[in-house]
Amino acid sequence: MTTVQTHQVRPGSTSPNASISRKLREFYDAVQDEGIPDRFLDLLERLDEAEKNAALKKQVEVK
Repeated sequence: MTTVQTHQVRPGSTSPNASISRKLREFYDAVQDEGIPDRFLDLLERLDEAEKNAALKKQVEVK
């Protein structure tokens, strides 16, 4: 036989799930507001350039 425990929330207080949800939302917002580091942007630019060069090289080889 299983028993189900119910947690009663007092008026004016928040449930534990609401508190966790609020904290996660705050954390997500804080991470979202952070800027992208310059070295990461540089890396992305180099990757784009390498992909373009590879595509051009492939087109030249096909002709």
